[in-house]
Amino acid sequence: MITDARLLIVGGSGRNVGKTEFVCRLIEKISCHHEVFALKVSAVFPDEKPFHGDHAEDASADDLFEETRRDTAKDTSRMLRAGAGRVFYLRTDDAGILSGFAEFKRQVPPNTIIVCESNSLVRFVNPGLFILVKAEQGIVKARVHSLLDRADMVVISRGEAGFPELERIALNRNNSWMLVDKK
Repeated sequence: MITDARLLIVGGSGRNVGKTEFVCRLIEKISCHHEVFALKVSAVFPDEKPFHGDHAEDASADDLFEETRRDTAKDTSRMLRAGAGRVFYLRTDDAGILSGFAEFKRQVPPNTIIVCESNSLVRFVNPGLFILVKAEQGIVKARVHSLLDRADMVVISRGEAGFPELERIALNRNNSWMLVDKK
């Protein structure tokens, strides 16, 4: 398994649980002091169709593309508005995740911080931190149950404004992600 300490992955228990909002608030916090690249990975599996939105107009399978528009409602556009220097979207199945991630990494300058929204990438890459956003109530995707134990932090999204857990997420001198205790 590949390890990347500059990578922070945010996964979620399902659709519309606050993953993108959490990612955007983290980018806003970090981008004031560090260059941030963002990546959204969508791996759509037939048994999870109810958890995904309509991707009909998005890139076809096994595509990586860069989001350049800040004026749409898409998650990638929101990440740009939050302060990410560049944002990419990868859509693939499990077999293409590592090659898609490698293609993305070729775009990333050394020492650049990476924030990724994905449940799938964490199965292939060991990030500096893995955060799982979970709804207070609702269905948890079957494929996510195994990720709950792997998460460095589980954030319960209650639909409130703000995520106090963001205060615990920091970078060390080597631009590696870490959790700190806030008192």
